[in-house]
Amino acid sequence: MIILLKISKVYVLLNKVLNTLVRRKFGKQFSIRLNSLRFVSNRINVNHHHTCSERITLKSVKPVSMNELMSIKDFILFNINSALLCIDSKGYIEVTDVEIIIM
Repeated sequence: MIILLKISKVYVLLNKVLNTLVRRKFGKQFSIRLNSLRFVSNRINVNHHHTCSERITLKSVKPVSMNELMSIKDFILFNINSALLCIDSKGYIEVTDVEIIIM
């Protein structure tokens, strides 16, 4: 139970940080949200050589070009790993891919 509580705090903080970074870099028309179920399941019963893929929902009031989408994906992938190293260095698991769902 304690592990799940710690993971949920990391999730909340990471979600806020990533959303703020994306909005500052790409504009206020964007909003992102990490998939909480995928985030938690990637971090429960993990071996030390495990890498993971996260699922993120991207909301935009304007259409998104493929080039912009790829830039956002690369930006999120870099920043999610950087933020996780700072927020939860003991439980750090490298995120190797980000699946983006556009709404």
